[in-house]
Amino acid sequence: MTRLLPGTAAFIVAWLLPLGTHLLRVDWLLPPLLLAGLMSVQRAGRTSADRLVLAVAQLFGALCVAGLVISFWPWHLHPVPIAGCAFTALVALAIATGRRPRLPARTPARDVVTWLAVAAVTVLAVVPFAIRDLGGRIGIVATGEDIARHFMLYDVIGKVGGYAFLHRAGAAAFAPDDYGFGYPQGTHLLYAVLDRFVRSSAVNADAASAMDVLLWCHLGTYLFLALALLWAARRVAGPGVGPATLLPVLAVIASVLYFGDLLGAFVRGFPNEVLGLALVAVLTALIARPLPRLGEHVATVAALLVGISFAYHLFLPYALVATAVWAWPRRRALPRRLAVVGLLLLPLLLITPFENRPSGAANLLLTLGTALPVDRPILALVLLAAVAGLVVRGGWRSPARRALVVALVVALGMVAVLFVYQYAMIGHSVYYFEKFLHMLLVVALVSLGSAARLLPRLGAPGSIAADGRARYAVAVVAALVIAAVPAAAGGPWHSRPLTSPGLRYGLGLEKGSPAGGKQAVDLVRRYPDAAGRVDVVLTQTPYANFFATLFTAVMQRNYRQGESWYAFLSPSRPRTLADLEAKVRDSPVRVRFVVRERSTPFLVADSAAAAPTNVQAAEDLARRYPDKVEVVVLR
Repeated sequence: MTRLLPGTAAFIVAWLLPLGTHLLRVDWLLPPLLLAGLMSVQRAGRTSADRLVLAVAQLFGALCVAGLVISFWPWHLHPVPIAGCAFTALVALAIATGRRPRLPARTPARDVVTWLAVAAVTVLAVVPFAIRDLGGRIGIVATGEDIARHFMLYDVIGKVGGYAFLHRAGAAAFAPDDYGFGYPQGTHLLYAVLDRFVRSSAVNADAASAMDVLLWCHLGTYLFLALALLWAARRVAGPGVGPATLLPVLAVIASVLYFGDLLGAFVRGFPNEVLGLALVAVLTALIARPLPRLGEHVATVAALLVGISFAYHLFLPYALVATAVWAWPRRRALPRRLAVVGLLLLPLLLITPFENRPSGAANLLLTLGTALPVDRPILALVLLAAVAGLVVRGGWRSPARRALVVALVVALGMVAVLFVYQYAMIGHSVYYFEKFLHMLLVVALVSLGSAARLLPRLGAPGSIAADGRARYAVAVVAALVIAAVPAAAGGPWHSRPLTSPGLRYGLGLEKGSPAGGKQAVDLVRRYPDAAGRVDVVLTQTPYANFFATLFTAVMQRNYRQGESWYAFLSPSRPRTLADLEAKVRDSPVRVRFVVRERSTPFLVADSAAAAPTNVQAAEDLARRYPDKVEVVVLR
C-alpha cells in the first residue's frame, strides 16, 4: 500500500497542476515543464542536448497521434485536458520503467561548443525579428505568400478544434471550394495548441494576436532546426572528437544554416518544411549512431516517422528508406514484437498522404511555387566535404559512416528521380525539386560532422597536440573562408555582395513587404470581421496592395472570398478598369475598396484616355454599383 502512494499522488498532481495554472492564467508554464519531465525520465541521451532534441521529437510525434483523438473529444484544444493527459502519460511512463526523474549533471565541452553555435544562430535570427512590429514581421515572411495560408489552416484548426481534414464541413466555410486542405497539418496543430497554452484560453484569439503567435512559433521552428542540425552533426562526429576539432565544422554548418538556403525557407514562410527538415536531421543522426537502448531508439524513430509524415510528407520516402537501412542488417536481432509496432505505425504514416491530397492540383510534384532556387555551389561544396569526411582515411570502416553514405545516396537518388520526372513532364525543374535539394543539403550538413575526425587529434585535454597545430590552423582558416562565402555574397555564383539571405535579414535589408503587412494589421484592427464583404486594398504600391489584400482576408477569416481578389491584384498581370468592373460584377459579396489619395495606380489604360487613379476607379464603381461597392478613403 505504501508503494502505491507516490504513484497515486503523482497522478493526482498531473491533473491538479494544469488546473492550477489555468486558474492563474499561466498555462504557458506547462509545455516547458512537460518537456523537462520527459527529459528527466529518458536514459538514452547522455547529455541535456541529447535529451532536449529527442524529447521535442518524441513529443511532436505523440501530439500528431493525439490530434486524432483531440479532434473528436469534447474538450478539443482546451489546455487543461491536453496537459492533464500528457502529464498522466509521463507519470505512467516513469512508473512502468521504474525511473526517477534525473537530468544530466554535467555538460561536456563538446556540447558547450554546440550550444555556443546554437546561441549565435539564435541571436542573429531573433533580434531582427523582435525589433519589428507585427506588420514588419508579416512583411518579412509575406513574399512567399504561403504563410498566409498556413495562418488560415492554423486558425481553422483552432476553430474546429482539431485537424481540418477530419472536420471538412466546418473548415469549408473558411476556404475556397477547391482548396482541399492539402497541407500536412501536424505543424499547424502544434501551433494551435501552443497558442492555447500561451494565452491560457480555450478559444481562438483575435486575428492580430493569433498571427503574432503563429509568427513566433515559425521562428521557434527555425531555431529548432538550428539546434537539431548542429546537434546531429555533433552526434555524427562521434565520441572521440573534442571541442576544438568540432568547432570549425560547426562554424561552417552554422554559416550555411543562417546565411544560406535554410534561412531562406524561414523568410519565405515555409514552417512545415522547416520542421520537416529538422526531423530529417535528427533521424539521419540516429540512423548513423542509434541510441544505446533499443526500445527508446525504436520509439524515437517511430515518433520521427510520424512527425515527418504529419509535418511534411514529401520527406517521408527518404525517412522510410533511411530507417530500413538501419533495420535491415538488424532484422534477425530485433524482437518479433517490433513487427506489431510496424503494423500499427503504417496506418499513421499513411493518414496525411492520403487524407490531405490537394483537390486543386492534378500532380502535386509538378506544382509551381515560390521557393527560392537552392545555392548550387554551396550545396556541391558541402556534399564534397561530407563525402571526404565519410570515406577519406578509412572512414568506410565505420558502420556509422557507412550508414551516412547510404543516407546521402538515398537523398541524391530521390533528387535525381524527381529531376528526371519533372524534365520529362514539363521540361524543367520546379518548386518541389528545390524542396528535395533542401533535404539533401540537410543530410549533407549532418554528414559533414564526420569531417571533424580529419582534423588533428587532441593532445592534452582541451589542447591540440604540438605536431598538429599547423594543420589545425590551416583547417580553421579554411573553415572560416568556407563559412564566409555564403555570408559575404549571394547570387547564383556568389558574385553579388551583401545579397545572401541571412546577411540581408540580419542587417534589416530584407524587409519583404512591411507596408503590406502594416496595412493588413491596421485594417483587421479596424474591421475584425468582413461582415459579408471582401476588402480590396489599393492604398500603396501594387505589391503592397497584393500582400495587404491577402493578409487582410486570412486574418478576417475571409480567405474564401479574398483569395480570388488577391490573385486578381497580382502585379504580374496588368489590369484595366473593364477587368476591375467585371470582377466586381461577378463578386458574390459586397466589395469594400480601401484606397488612399496618394497611391500608385494599379490599373492600366484600356483606351486613349489615361488610366484612372485608385480612388477614381473605386468611386466610379461605387456610383455604378451602389449595392455592391463601398469605398473607404484613408488619409
